[in-house]
Amino acid sequence: MENKKIILLIVLSLTFTFFATAQMLKKGDTVDRIVAIVGDEPITDSEVKGRIVFMMQQNPSIKLDDKVLYKNVLSNIIDEKLVVAKAKLDSIEVTDDEIDQRWQMFLEQSIAQLGSEQRVEQVYGMSIPKMKNEFRDEIRNKLLSSKIIDKEFAQLSVSNKDVEDFYNQFKDSLQEVPETYSLYRITKKVSLKLQKQEEVYKLAMKVRDSIIAGGSFKDFAQRYSDDASTAKDGGDLGWIQKGKFLPELEKAGFNLMVGEVSLPILTPLGFHILKLRDKKNDQILISHILFKLGQSEQDKEIAKRFLDSLKKDVHSLDDFKRLAKKYSDDDETKGFGGYIGNLPLDALAYQVRDAITKISDGQVTETIPFNTDANNFSYQILFREKLIPKHKPSLKDDFALLQQQATQYKRVSKYNEWIAKLRKEMYWEIIPQ
Repeated sequence: MENKKIILLIVLSLTFTFFATAQMLKKGDTVDRIVAIVGDEPITDSEVKGRIVFMMQQNPSIKLDDKVLYKNVLSNIIDEKLVVAKAKLDSIEVTDDEIDQRWQMFLEQSIAQLGSEQRVEQVYGMSIPKMKNEFRDEIRNKLLSSKIIDKEFAQLSVSNKDVEDFYNQFKDSLQEVPETYSLYRITKKVSLKLQKQEEVYKLAMKVRDSIIAGGSFKDFAQRYSDDASTAKDGGDLGWIQKGKFLPELEKAGFNLMVGEVSLPILTPLGFHILKLRDKKNDQILISHILFKLGQSEQDKEIAKRFLDSLKKDVHSLDDFKRLAKKYSDDDETKGFGGYIGNLPLDALAYQVRDAITKISDGQVTETIPFNTDANNFSYQILFREKLIPKHKPSLKDDFALLQQQATQYKRVSKYNEWIAKLRKEMYWEIIPQ
């Protein structure tokens, strides 16, 4: 069913490209030669090898000098750039808000996977604000690709007969449905009191006033900044290109005079103080001091006690669904009574995994954390409806899953036909070496 094609060509994740790019940057590699061109977009040898470096992280048997793999990866990158070029040709648009939302989603997933913002910054070798700056163009291209693929294939569907034909054709090779848990969730956000935000703002103003009075910005950044990856360097964010930074900081930074220190600026990460060190054309050289926002222990305890009290009223799944619709802060699931799906253990965060395996069907977990964004988090309780054992898929029990797989199979087939058409209609070439 060309599973590799599905992964590489349709649902290529942001993490894939981000991680590979970060690894190449950390190794100090430079753009050495152009190996292909799509429209007016070059593809470099380093870009191809960056993808292979990522694949090597997943499979140590892969070799960087594998010529067949190199050719296949290059071909995949050409296809991706053809899709982006077609999206631009068709005037597909991506807004700054959409980029920010996708970035936030990526950041939240990274924090959930790695455990903390500090760990994310260590893995990527740069501060979170700098990551957003570095990844902005990549996010835009992924969104352009996603939009035009949706435009071309969103209406694609399969009939019941298509599903049956798919099942009959591939039933001997279909993977087993893993052991899954049918789960429901109620979340409660930890409220950030206004006075807490004011306290952080006042601290930022005190530091800023001390700098204005003659203090060293670098020294204060080392002492006070919550951006661990830049604090040791005095808050240095390097050269920032216009249109590729946090909008709030970019607007303030480009309006500063060289040597000027800004008032505290609020972003989703907290309050920032900026110092403009240099400016040229559409770039600025800046340093920052970050003061993160966070909830107090008292705020957290209030949210936790609320969910603890709800558990006492749960005697059945119907009770849990009723309470989820009424009280859950998870807008995506509350309308469905908190239902989050049938999920395998390896798809769950370790705390959820641990809590779910400690209870039986029909029971509610203990109250556990639920990360929502870089500064705030919620608490959650989960209802375990039932454990579904590992099994071979069947039309009777797994029709919805088979329908999804049949649709994806058809989508990949149509996608490959579309790519072949783009390769005939649009300019691209591989540069002979």
